[in-house]
Amino acid sequence: MKITISETARISLDEIIDFLKVRWTAKEINVLKNDIDKFRKTIMDDIVKHPSLEIFPDLKYTLIGKKQIKLFYEIKKNEIVIKLFWHCKQDPIRLKNILDEHK
Repeated sequence: MKITISETARISLDEIIDFLKVRWTAKEINVLKNDIDKFRKTIMDDIVKHPSLEIFPDLKYTLIGKKQIKLFYEIKKNEIVIKLFWHCKQDPIRLKNILDEHK
């Protein structure tokens, strides 16, 4: 199964990393990157199942980066699409608006 990253996910990850460079150490940013790599491996090996959102049942998520970042993804027939990276301290209404736009 192929893993792709949406443009929204790329932009959101870049924004988070830029923000974290001010707040976190390089070691913590590497933890985030390692968590993304671990996610790729576990999802490809079908090792774990992640919860979905009630209002977006096709959208699953997992916590990464010291449990401060949510990685949202969707499983399609032959592809896993990473939809968004979200820092948990951001406005949840903004999150809902972004997810509504990308249904």
